[in-house]
Amino acid sequence: MISSRVVSQRSWYTLIFTALLSVILALPLPLSAEDPESIQTAALDTAKPTVNVGILAFRPKPEVIARWQPLIDYFNAEIPSAHFVLNTYTNQELDNAVANNELDFIFAQPSHYVRLTYTHSLSSPLATLVNRQGQDTFEVFAGVILTRSDRNDITALSDLRGKTIAAPSTEGLGGFQMQAYELLQAGIGMKDYRVLVTDQPQDRVIAAVLDGSADAGFVRTGLIEAMSRAGKLDPQQFKVLNPNTRRLDFPFAASTRFYPEWPFAAMTHVEHDLARQVAAGLLAIPHGGELAESMRIHGFTIPGDYRNIDQLLRTLRMPPFDDVPFVTLQDIWENWKSLIITALFLLGILLILALFYLFYRNRHLLHIQRELQDYIAENQKLKLAVEQSPVSIALTDLQSRVLYINHAFTQNTGYRPEEIHGKKMNIFKSDNTPPQLFQQLWTSLLDGKSWHGEMASTYKDGQEHDEELVVSPITNADGDTFAYLTIKQDITERKRSEAHIHRLAYYDQLTGLANRALLTKTLAAHLREHQRHLVSRLLLLINIDRFKVINDARGHVFGDALLHALGQRLHSLVQDKDALVARISADEYAIMLSCDASKDTPDVNKIMSIADEIHVCVAQPFLINGELLTIAVSLGMVTFNNACDLNGDEVLQRADTALHHARSAGGNQSALFEPGMLNQISNQFLLDKELREAIRSETLDIYLQPQFDTNGELYGAEALVRWPHPTRGMVPPSLFIPMAEKSDLIVDLSEYVFRKSFLLLAESQRQGHPLHIAINVSPRHCRKSNLVEWIVALVEETGVDLGYLTLEITEGLFIGNLEMVSQRMKLLHAMGIRFSIDDFGTGYSSLSYLKQLPIHELKIDKSFIQDAPHNTNSAALVEAILAVAKHMELVVVAEGVETQEQHAYIKRHHGVIQQGFLLGRPQPGKEWLDQWIASQKSRH
Repeated sequence: MISSRVVSQRSWYTLIFTALLSVILALPLPLSAEDPESIQTAALDTAKPTVNVGILAFRPKPEVIARWQPLIDYFNAEIPSAHFVLNTYTNQELDNAVANNELDFIFAQPSHYVRLTYTHSLSSPLATLVNRQGQDTFEVFAGVILTRSDRNDITALSDLRGKTIAAPSTEGLGGFQMQAYELLQAGIGMKDYRVLVTDQPQDRVIAAVLDGSADAGFVRTGLIEAMSRAGKLDPQQFKVLNPNTRRLDFPFAASTRFYPEWPFAAMTHVEHDLARQVAAGLLAIPHGGELAESMRIHGFTIPGDYRNIDQLLRTLRMPPFDDVPFVTLQDIWENWKSLIITALFLLGILLILALFYLFYRNRHLLHIQRELQDYIAENQKLKLAVEQSPVSIALTDLQSRVLYINHAFTQNTGYRPEEIHGKKMNIFKSDNTPPQLFQQLWTSLLDGKSWHGEMASTYKDGQEHDEELVVSPITNADGDTFAYLTIKQDITERKRSEAHIHRLAYYDQLTGLANRALLTKTLAAHLREHQRHLVSRLLLLINIDRFKVINDARGHVFGDALLHALGQRLHSLVQDKDALVARISADEYAIMLSCDASKDTPDVNKIMSIADEIHVCVAQPFLINGELLTIAVSLGMVTFNNACDLNGDEVLQRADTALHHARSAGGNQSALFEPGMLNQISNQFLLDKELREAIRSETLDIYLQPQFDTNGELYGAEALVRWPHPTRGMVPPSLFIPMAEKSDLIVDLSEYVFRKSFLLLAESQRQGHPLHIAINVSPRHCRKSNLVEWIVALVEETGVDLGYLTLEITEGLFIGNLEMVSQRMKLLHAMGIRFSIDDFGTGYSSLSYLKQLPIHELKIDKSFIQDAPHNTNSAALVEAILAVAKHMELVVVAEGVETQEQHAYIKRHHGVIQQGFLLGRPQPGKEWLDQWIASQKSRH
């Protein structure tokens, strides 16, 4: 219940006067004290809680009351549990009423609403006004910046600097704030022009611009057009600055961004149930109906986004964002005097201590300098030996700045001593040296240890060389490091020789891929891995089907070119993955790559998807010596991990066994090694294979489940796929459809259902009794780039009329793909196809897509339908969905109706289509269709 509130004295006088006047005008005779019916009605109204609605008055209050009283009457009729009272306020009066908690609901211009939200915590908007002017309706508006058409000195916003601008008020969104924001974005602040406040109505702004009192004017969109239609002005007298043409459907000239119309909001103390009833009532007002006409509006719609108004007010620093406290130095001193004195005292002590420390540090540095000079003098004796050394030697300071280099250093790097002295050693740094190597080097040096390793370096000529380095710290008698000694030796030629030997030993000379020796070595290394978590890998052996025939027919040069091309294609296929590609014999290749970690049983579907990807890749034609050639391959696969009791040869043997099975099946096949695997993996692999075969052999059945309207008449049917397995019996869709959705097999299954359903649809149309059929479309199928072209080809093949087809899609399809999905849906909609949102209310949280996409139908998830008769939360969700559907003129289908209680609940809502076991179970499509067509013919 809403507690009664004290209404302002002025409001009570207005209400009492209005009530007495209504009674006097409505009754031909004075009320009699003996009139019991009148006394009873008055008593009932008095007992209801009063709900005060405050409306901001931009016109004289009598006009505002006359305009919006029908809305209050409507609330009193639609919500009999409360008595709604209309209150009109100026800007300041509305602020006071909200501050004094005198109102329950407010209806104000957007920026005023945002300000009250920050100062008094209003609710989110319940609805947004849809305005009307003539035949045009709109739920957004904007501001207009205009000047006389003969003002050639004003053609752009920048020309308004230093000018006088007329505005009805500086507190209005459409009459000032929108335009001021646009000027600020153009670099013109409010201090850069003068504002002439004309007060309401905004017609006065037009007059000020015409008579020259102002150079330009700010008004709300639609005013120019309205005054023009009324004959009050000639639009040729004005020109609009900064015209906004981003919304082609907006009928009026605009100069600013678009913002949502007036919001209707609740105070925080209003009970949720009453707020929900008011919101539902606003959205239920028929657009363009008699009630809307009486208020000179088009209606109300789902709340708009008012965050851009929040940003506008923040940028302009207008209330409630204009309160910037001013603090003087005197205030700071008075409030923090003792703390400031203490801080200054401590700072003085720190400065004295710092001076002592710097003095001590300076003495220490001087001491080190003297010792270093002594060491340099002693090292002069060793200079000749160092100069004659065949390796590069450099001495650097602690910041790695060069102090000395020997003759060999100059010969090897090209830098003379005067060129490099004082420069850091990082001038030799190569991008091919990992940063971790430098981190290890400095970690060792800072620990007082020498570092030995290899890295790439760049010399003066720009050439990159491989070097072996030893870097050691040089310490004084106290053990303190004061310099670093670097000894470098160029090992480029040695590395090249080692790399050449390694390539000869471990890489195939024809293709450049790894050979069998490197594959065996890598296999053994993986099997010896000692890691905390299980690591699984997949080994694939790939053999070219009938390669001997190709080699014999075209010769060895042609065959070698094919082998090289296939090797490059396989390498490019997995180059971004943790994989090894090898050629292990004449026409046989191997790919080893990682599977999912920490899994005893790798994902068979993923493995088969990899195999399919290889088949598709290999199936693309090769251009060999000017000739196009298409080949096929057989694949043998085996999985292994670092915990298995196998060696490299055993893993290769298992993969070879699987390859033999694939080749025995006729080639162009994939086989996964099975012995020793869990039964679940084998069954899943077998089920996948059998489903592919069932699709290929067309042994899947299409069932139809009927849908009925509230009168019990057939509305249409949904196409469902069923799998009658020869040994397993009827395989549940919940088992094989999720499995198919993990790969592109779901696309094959979806195309199968489409084709069979189109044949049923075509049959019903040929018989003269066309049936509406709904088909589920998987998200993976929807994302295929050729979906629209494929459906067009299927229509040409079957000749169906798409006006009887509904495609059911899920809300998850829209996440991250709204633009792409929107384009394809609009193309299909133009062909006559209708769209339904399946399982509505269980997925995508935003409902904005309902306004952007060609949606015709909402299908309520069966969990809501089955709980609604006895669960208030589910019932509330169903009611909300029905309200949204009614407002957007969408068909609603309730699925999962299985009991009489559920049927009776849905039947109370007129127009809802029902589907479920209670009304009709799925039946074989051809059989059900023949019976239905026969029944239709017998009725006629």
